[in-house]
Amino acid sequence: MKKPVDKTRLRDRFYNYFPTLERDERKQLVGQIAVGAEGGVDFLVMMLLAATLASLGLLEGSTAVVIGAMLVAPLMGPLLAAGFALAQGNLQLFRDALGVSALGVFIGLAASLFIGALNPGFEPSMEIEARGDPDVLDLLIALASGMVAAYAMGRSNMAGKLAGVAIAAALLPPLAVIGISLTNDNLFVAGNAAILFATNLVAIILGASLIFRLLGLHVSVAASASGSPRWVRRATLTLALLVVILSAPLLLNVLEKSRSGQVRPATYPVSTAVRRAVVQYLEEHPSLHMIEAARQSTAPEAGITIVLSTSEELQAGIKEELATVVRNARGSENAIVRVFILQEALLISEPAP
Repeated sequence: MKKPVDKTRLRDRFYNYFPTLERDERKQLVGQIAVGAEGGVDFLVMMLLAATLASLGLLEGSTAVVIGAMLVAPLMGPLLAAGFALAQGNLQLFRDALGVSALGVFIGLAASLFIGALNPGFEPSMEIEARGDPDVLDLLIALASGMVAAYAMGRSNMAGKLAGVAIAAALLPPLAVIGISLTNDNLFVAGNAAILFATNLVAIILGASLIFRLLGLHVSVAASASGSPRWVRRATLTLALLVVILSAPLLLNVLEKSRSGQVRPATYPVSTAVRRAVVQYLEEHPSLHMIEAARQSTAPEAGITIVLSTSEELQAGIKEELATVVRNARGSENAIVRVFILQEALLISEPAP
């Protein structure tokens, strides 16, 4: 008769493959984690400034500014603290970390809403559009980022890698995109950015918790005699279910990309005001159908190109009239507007002989 498998021995043997922390290293790590979960004035100020910087960088389409905002954003600290609390079974630390995280999210969203309200009818940059098209790869990136951040924090000789983790995690840009898009009636991009942001939060906590356990920072022996505390199991299960739920739209985006191809736009979108003006004009001219309304680059001299189609005879001066409508919506009488109207040919099949 076979002996039952000793799960505790297998688990301990698995943990032995990873470097564990000495007592002094544990104390130092706990101190760093506690600072990240405290919040305080410094956290609030840095979160406000980082969110403002990220919002401005997204509107400007400046990758460098967005990266700078990610480096100074303090949101990773409480998320790592939440992962550490799950591994340790520390309920009070877990509550504090989630509370600080929620406060940081509120401040970041408020800052982005304010910046977005100051820029109504903005022309979405490619930095903003990129956060509105997440997929499963973003989930894996967030999970890996949480694991790397926890490992780097737990190993003193790897602390210098945390800056790179902050860039890879990309927590702040999706949050800023939510606020900017909501103030400009772009609900589709705002919804996708919210999915991306929620995915990052949940995956980072789970990834960090896993690595902290592997580093030997799991629930103490006394507490683990009957397994992890009930709240740890419930919290972990809830986070795992959230990952599964969030994976559904991310998987759909992957399937859509596999059918239509990767998004590599050759043009830039026009502003909300310009597109709305063109749509209203076409409602008055039902014989015209819009094919494209776009900018070829971010340079002002590139202008705006409108491509339409019609199956009827063109009216005189309709191109000039539409160009004037676009210039008025753009707020510039000297804006370059190119209007192309394609004449549809009616194919009449000849009767068979």
